[in-house]
Amino acid sequence: MKGFYQKISQILEDIIKKEYEVELDPPLWEVPSRQDFGDLSTMVSLKLASKLKKDPLEVATNLKTILEGKKDKSIEKIEIIKPGFVNIFFAKNALINSLNELIESREKFFRRSIKKKVILEFLSANPTGPLSIAHGRQAVVGDCLGNILDFCGADVEREYYVNDAGKQLELFIRSVEERIKEIKGENFQIPEGGYQGEYVKDVAKAVIEANPKDPKRFALDYVLGWIKKDLKDLGIEFDTWTSQQKIIDDKKIEKVINELKGKDLIYEKEDALWFSSTKFGDDKDRVIKKNDGELTYFASDIAYHEDKINRGANELINLWGPDHHGYIERVKSAIEALGYEKNILKVIIIQLVTLKSKEKMSKRKGTAILLSELVKEVGKDTTRFYYLTRKNSSHLDFDIDLAKATSFDNPLYYIQYSCARIESIFEKAQDKKADPECSEFLKSEEELCLLRALLQFSYTLEKAYYSLEPVFIIEYLKSIAALFHKFYETNRVLGESENVEAARLNLLKATRIVLHCGLALLGITPAKKM
Repeated sequence: MKGFYQKISQILEDIIKKEYEVELDPPLWEVPSRQDFGDLSTMVSLKLASKLKKDPLEVATNLKTILEGKKDKSIEKIEIIKPGFVNIFFAKNALINSLNELIESREKFFRRSIKKKVILEFLSANPTGPLSIAHGRQAVVGDCLGNILDFCGADVEREYYVNDAGKQLELFIRSVEERIKEIKGENFQIPEGGYQGEYVKDVAKAVIEANPKDPKRFALDYVLGWIKKDLKDLGIEFDTWTSQQKIIDDKKIEKVINELKGKDLIYEKEDALWFSSTKFGDDKDRVIKKNDGELTYFASDIAYHEDKINRGANELINLWGPDHHGYIERVKSAIEALGYEKNILKVIIIQLVTLKSKEKMSKRKGTAILLSELVKEVGKDTTRFYYLTRKNSSHLDFDIDLAKATSFDNPLYYIQYSCARIESIFEKAQDKKADPECSEFLKSEEELCLLRALLQFSYTLEKAYYSLEPVFIIEYLKSIAALFHKFYETNRVLGESENVEAARLNLLKATRIVLHCGLALLGITPAKKM
């Protein structure tokens, strides 16, 4: 469905722009909930009618007329359903041709060529301790989004912003220094608001043993080493590690303050410097330099985002925790004040995670359960999968017992069982080769339902790409696994007539390609045996 899905999407986009001079956010088509509503459906008629104050059915009728004038043999018919849905039915020969093209092109069949430079900043946990389970969700969602954006043609730079300056880091270093005194048998006192976890003692011991020239830098790098190992165990690597301290040292904050001063957007009040962010939609002006001369975190953030834009990014995507929700408008206001389009920045708020299990997990390093403990408990692939099972904006209950279950109640097990069963069939089929001419022998309802669903991966990718929600890939793979099992229960693959057997092997080859491609986007290895 890639070819005619993208083609029909482009046609509809052109119609909307030319006939109505309106732009609507993609995707313009969706997959209907019922097959009798067609292969693709669009509600753009209702959206256009709302904008243009017209009757939706009138708009739908006009769209249908234009679409019918542009359709080819791949489209069997076009229908209108009240109050204004336009539904398209693809011809069976188009489905069969696409199946053969999918087998030939493999995952390239679904790739897009949306060219843009994206700097994807995610996780960016303070280097003051090991990663927690909450950090893990940001890490996995960010990495998966990077995979999706890259697959669809974007030039993606995965970036970790290292907050190696400011009060929290200083508080951590002071905590380490006090633990060093404790280990040496000297009087010590953890500072108010300091870091209490046992891991601080581990850092202190490492500092004593190494006796570095720069203990502060050593302690920071030691913790970053933990973070990098945890990420590696999850299959995550960053292209760029940007230091907040280096931004300060390179005078980039001073530069951006001077830029804003030149625009008359900086003023002094109560011996502090303020940015006039209310001029750009923020609810109040923001301090960028305190009355004691200390730069605020916001000042660093303004310089950091300008630096990312100066590196040639067309789009900045940040993944932040729920406590940063109120921070979005002030950063966007600064971007706009500097003369850039503020919507170049997209911020995704990732909600918190709680663990659900009959057995309690340890908290060896402090009050929070560590990401490394979770990965050790359930494995990399399972951890990644379950972090992605809810929308970004929804709280996630990570059910450890379900994640470890070897039953069809566990959706990852269900999907992986499909992969393993397909591998088993091809192992038995041995050297039987694909024969594209036999694909036309696919006739049963289960065969055609599975085929249609496989080709709908194009739509799922587009939806995940524009919504920045990996959960759509999860839900899609679950549906493919269900349709595969339904097909397999009622349609024997091996031992049928030569043509039917070849046709069904073609269908399974396409199913394997789609399952493997979807799992790869999630960063999960497909199972070969169960």
